[in-house]
Amino acid sequence: MILAVKKYISRLPEKIWFRAMLFSVGAIFAAVAAEWIGPLIPYESDMELASGSVGDILTILASSMLAVIAFSVSIMVSAYGSATSTATPRTIALMLADDRSQNALSTFLGTFLFSIVGIIGLSAGFYDDRGRIILFFATITVIVLITGTLINWIQQLSTFGRMNDLIERVERATSKALRWHGEHPFLNALPPVEIPSDAVAVRCDIASGVVTSLDMQLLEETAEEHDVTVYLDIHPGKLVYPARALLYLSGKEAKTLDPQRFQDAILVEHDRSFDQDPRFGLVVLSEIASRALSPAVNDPGTAISVLDSGLRCFETFAEASADTEDPRYSRIHGPAIEIKDLFTDFFTKIARDGAGMVEVQQRIQLCLQALAQSWPQLFSVAAAEASSDALERALEVIGHKPDIKDLRARSAKVVAVGEE
Repeated sequence: MILAVKKYISRLPEKIWFRAMLFSVGAIFAAVAAEWIGPLIPYESDMELASGSVGDILTILASSMLAVIAFSVSIMVSAYGSATSTATPRTIALMLADDRSQNALSTFLGTFLFSIVGIIGLSAGFYDDRGRIILFFATITVIVLITGTLINWIQQLSTFGRMNDLIERVERATSKALRWHGEHPFLNALPPVEIPSDAVAVRCDIASGVVTSLDMQLLEETAEEHDVTVYLDIHPGKLVYPARALLYLSGKEAKTLDPQRFQDAILVEHDRSFDQDPRFGLVVLSEIASRALSPAVNDPGTAISVLDSGLRCFETFAEASADTEDPRYSRIHGPAIEIKDLFTDFFTKIARDGAGMVEVQQRIQLCLQALAQSWPQLFSVAAAEASSDALERALEVIGHKPDIKDLRARSAKVVAVGEE
């Protein structure tokens, strides 16, 4: 429960309603505070024309912002639908968390509420002359803010929800997760070892779901308290169910202690997330490529763009792996994420769906060659296996001999690095 609450709070900034609420509260406070700040002005102003016109300005703002909000929401809903149909529904979470669209919608809503509260205050005689002047200057400030937001929003609309935009969003989220796992292998714990035969299994205590987060600090503290060693058998993204062990405990108190605190350190939800699950990002990228390679779309160019994004993600992981930190958790043996699994999540699906497209197969071999030659100790073996698999799939479909010869030569270069 504690981990679920922490996760919920950490995700609040990604919610559209949360940022809109903060902007709205701030806007209402600004409109109301004008009356409080007005008496603090030590002199009387003669800006009668400006203070008298503030009501008209607020009326214009209120009516225009209502139309802008309706337009913005319709654009965002249309972009979400387009992303679902052209890419994959798994990209919607990244679009919903977009800062610029949230800021735009929140600013428009905040301005609308600021205008409404200001109009109500003016109509009710809430402001004196000095308060009306403060409200006037606050309104001018809001207009400047709205102008900048509108310019930024118009620029955002030119790319929001487009294919390149979606690929870049997934690439950033995947690279972030891969970088963390590269710098902190085994979830910042000790490497995995053989689990003792007398270790006690701690199983999932709820219905089946996907592991989305692990509170390693809580696991470490609980293990220290009971003087046990933890052997994690899962990592974020794994499907768990009541019969599956989440972890194993070894120690004198392992058989008698209550496993609830260990279970509480593992958050199981219905859907995977990008935060701690690098494999999920690779899966989503491959789904975008698979959709592009379907007969209904037939867009190998998008698949090639996805392969380039995947290559950069693996490069980020390799660079991070070269600068790993010392394990932070000394009582936990963390799980290992196999390079072969990462390659399977990404390259295998694209090789399968693009088996008959020589340009896609050529780019697959080129990406694998780049990884194998740049970081042979890390990628060469998995790249050789992925290259041979992609070649076999291509040979079953492609019949043009020069193309076959070219693919064989490319694959041979990748396999040669793996055999060294």
